[in-house]
Amino acid sequence: MRTLALAFIAFLAQVTPALCWWQYAEWGLSASQIAAASGGRATPCRPDAPACARPPGGVAPSHFVDGITMVGMPASAAFAFDAEDRLIQTVVFFPGAAPDLVEKLIQGVHGKPLDEQASPRVWRDARRGSDITALPVNGGMILLYRPTSGR
Repeated sequence: MRTLALAFIAFLAQVTPALCWWQYAEWGLSASQIAAASGGRATPCRPDAPACARPPGGVAPSHFVDGITMVGMPASAAFAFDAEDRLIQTVVFFPGAAPDLVEKLIQGVHGKPLDEQASPRVWRDARRGSDITALPVNGGMILLYRPTSGR
């Protein structure tokens, strides 16, 4: 039982982007800086890339990286920039992921959502200055990262 609990805690710790290469994708970086941080893996979005779809209430990403692993699951990350070429949004798409599982993993790392009655639920990552919204989408689940308002 103890081994199972330790494995679950290790699994939960991986839900944060801090363990992914794109931990360096700080708010305000340019597309070329994101490409450099990804080791050249960030490429322009394609219409067939699910991570590149405009998320509900968000901005259409312009660059993405396919084939990453987050929380032990396959994922893709996509990035949107403002008119001055500054990073303003990151989307992580988990194909086939169950909404309940993703929400439990986020809660394990970031605690309770800002408003438990709200739909969709939003969590705050104060350390990175990000608000994280979990959204079910066609074919899976996304985590929508945006800078915390008022930054």
